[in-house]
Amino acid sequence: MILMSCGCMQRYYNTVTHTEETYFYSTDKEVKIGKSLSKQIEREFKPDNDPLIQQRINEIGQRVAQNAERKELRYYFKVLDVEDINAFALPGGYVYIFKGLWEKIEKDDAKIAAVLAHEIAHINARHSVKRLQGAIGVNILSILVAVTPGSDGYSKYKAMAGIGELMLAYSREDEMQADFLATKYMQLAGYELSAMLDVLEILQDVQRKRPMRTTIVQTHPYISERKKLVKQKLGRGSIGFDDYINTSR
Repeated sequence: MILMSCGCMQRYYNTVTHTEETYFYSTDKEVKIGKSLSKQIEREFKPDNDPLIQQRINEIGQRVAQNAERKELRYYFKVLDVEDINAFALPGGYVYIFKGLWEKIEKDDAKIAAVLAHEIAHINARHSVKRLQGAIGVNILSILVAVTPGSDGYSKYKAMAGIGELMLAYSREDEMQADFLATKYMQLAGYELSAMLDVLEILQDVQRKRPMRTTIVQTHPYISERKKLVKQKLGRGSIGFDDYINTSR
C-alpha cells in the first residue's frame, strides 16, 4: 500500500483492492488493535487444547498466507473450543475457526485452506479495519481497548458484546472480494478451488437446517451469490434454483 498523509487521517492506494481509501489506523496501529482484540477473544473463547490441531491449522494457514499481498503482517491461526460453526478474522493478522466448523472440515486440508484463505483475504483487503472506522466501530474499539484483566464484570460484558459486533456480516462487496482473493491464494498455495464450493455448501446446509440457532444467518448472508462466483471460477456455470431455497437475505 502506498501511504499519502492527510491530516490525522491517511490516504492509501490499496494495492490489494486497487482503490484509494482513507484510514485512521496505520499498519502498526492495526496490528496493536488486533493483538488487543485477540487477547480478549482468547480469554472468553479458549483455544482448543489439542496441540496437533493447533499445529495443523497453523501449517495450512501459513502456507496460504505466504501467497497473500501483505507481507508486512505476521499471521496467527487458532481453533477455538466453541461448538459453533463459524470463522472470523481480526485486524492485523489473527484468524480463528470455531471447533464446530473445524469438525466439519478437519479431514480435508483443502477445505481448511478455503476457510482460512477467505479470512486472510478480509485482512489483506483491510475490511475489518474499515468496519472499525465507522461510528459503531469507534465505539466498539473504545470499549475493547479499555478492558483489562482486572476490569469489572460489566466492562467485560461490554467487551464481549463489542467482539460479537465485529463478527457480524461484511458487506456483499467485501464478501465477494474476499472470495475472489481467496481463490487466488488457494491456487498459488496448490489447493483445489472446488474445496471453496464444498465449504459454502456446508455453511448453506447448516443455515437451512437451523436458521434460527446459529450465527451463520447473521455472519454469512450471501452464500448463494458466493457459490455463483466460485462456480464461475470453476467453469461450472451459474447456480440453480435449489441453491436459493432457505437462504438468509
